[in-house]
Amino acid sequence: MDQQTWDRMTPTERDRVRDNSGLTPQLIGLEGWRVAVVDCHSDEEQPAERRFIVGKSTGWRPCHLEISRRNALGGHPAAPRYVTVRKLYKVR
Repeated sequence: MDQQTWDRMTPTERDRVRDNSGLTPQLIGLEGWRVAVVDCHSDEEQPAERRFIVGKSTGWRPCHLEISRRNALGGHPAAPRYVTVRKLYKVR
């Protein structure tokens, strides 16, 4: 898929070819929520809880994003899996 092909498609056509395999299953439906997570690779004695806003990239293969704060312009890709995910509050 190249950008020109994507730009020529209608929104309905884009929905049909969009590949959602890059999304983290535990975060689906939590876009725009601030969450607290414990990573799978955290120290087992003292698991570190992290907080971020769940975002979603655009394009034909989107991924979830870890957005640090409300006024951030973007974020890092989310991990494929977490030990726990806890909803805190709706942000966007």
